[in-house]
Amino acid sequence: MNTSTITSELTQNIPGAPALEAGSTTGQPIDLSAMHALYSDMGWLIAERFSSLEDRQRVFELIELGMRSGDPKLKHAVSTGLIEAMISRTGAQPARWRQISAQLGPLSAAYIHG
Repeated sequence: MNTSTITSELTQNIPGAPALEAGSTTGQPIDLSAMHALYSDMGWLIAERFSSLEDRQRVFELIELGMRSGDPKLKHAVSTGLIEAMISRTGAQPARWRQISAQLGPLSAAYIHG
């Protein structure tokens, strides 16, 4: 799976996620700061709406695919954008963070503990 496909699927599976920028759907390189902002927004939404995610398993599979990706921009956006936004959003809610972190794949979990 490439960066655009992972990003597109995540935005489709996270209610309220911002739409992709035109460049990411036309094959143009995705701007790193825009990508980071998008993934940060998605991480915030995952933490906020965790209990109501329809296909939670797929969302976390896509996060793990992003961490496994050969695209350093995608890995950076997933780790420092999405995952850190989930951590930040659940900071005052340790029980919610435990629920979310239990869904993370091995590379995503290693990022948190590493």
